[in-house]
Amino acid sequence: MKSQKAKPKIYVRKARSSDREAVFKFCEKTWSWGDYIPKVWDKWLREKNGRVFVATINGVPVGISHLSMDKPHEVWLSAARTDPNYRRIGVATAITKKCLEYAKRKGAKIARLVTESDNTAAQTMLQKLGFKPIAEFAETVTENVTEEKSKNSKWARENETEAIWNYLQTSETYLKAAGLYTVLFHWFSLEKQDLKRFVEQRKAIVHKNKKGEVNGLLLIEDATAREWHKNTMQTCYIDGDYDAVLDMIKFLKSQCYDLGVKRIYGFTCNHKPVTTALEKLDFKPPDSIEIVYERKI
Repeated sequence: MKSQKAKPKIYVRKARSSDREAVFKFCEKTWSWGDYIPKVWDKWLREKNGRVFVATINGVPVGISHLSMDKPHEVWLSAARTDPNYRRIGVATAITKKCLEYAKRKGAKIARLVTESDNTAAQTMLQKLGFKPIAEFAETVTENVTEEKSKNSKWARENETEAIWNYLQTSETYLKAAGLYTVLFHWFSLEKQDLKRFVEQRKAIVHKNKKGEVNGLLLIEDATAREWHKNTMQTCYIDGDYDAVLDMIKFLKSQCYDLGVKRIYGFTCNHKPVTTALEKLDFKPPDSIEIVYERKI
């Protein structure tokens, strides 16, 4: 009988500034262009509402994960990375468990994260940890920012917030999106106070039918210009039937055209009426779908 090689002991602790070199080394080939971890590392270590955990084997960092306590009741997990030389031995599982334990001590009730539809290894691990898929999202993109004519779309006014919120409560898209919106690749629950903030900041586009009733909503954010590339904009949430979405996207493209925006990232729930309207207006569909997972803690 062959003896099985014992798995190395994995320790998980709070990240230190001195972990930088080792972490950056195993993250350098995450994607063809590298990784964003070096750009956010110092900021993450200073966060009051976040924490980076590092997994070590024999004192050497072999994995990391970041958590952010965005609201008192929910935590977002991101940036799970494992040194390619130490995969499939439980590193990601150990860090995720530590993140959940920490979030629970801080009072979080819900934990969420995202993974791609083609990352079956991550999906298997998440399901073993009790996470369930709750919504699918697509990141579309266009550089065809043109002046378009819209008919029934406009910037939402503060006195319309209540009507928009009531619309969302019966919206098929809101239900399909699990009530979430995204900024970059970070998903948040879209609550009434969030909607109010978008409206106040002139980042909410509303569509109304012939009766003057709300039947479409589009939320935007310029975080991509601050974090990724200049002269870009992103959608955070898109809701409505095909015609409403088409009209709101035309309104958005015209606004972006006037501002000199060169690229629009269309983040949206993977809902056919919405994605079809985006493709109609030259938004390129993604190669894979983003799946948001959730677990009560």
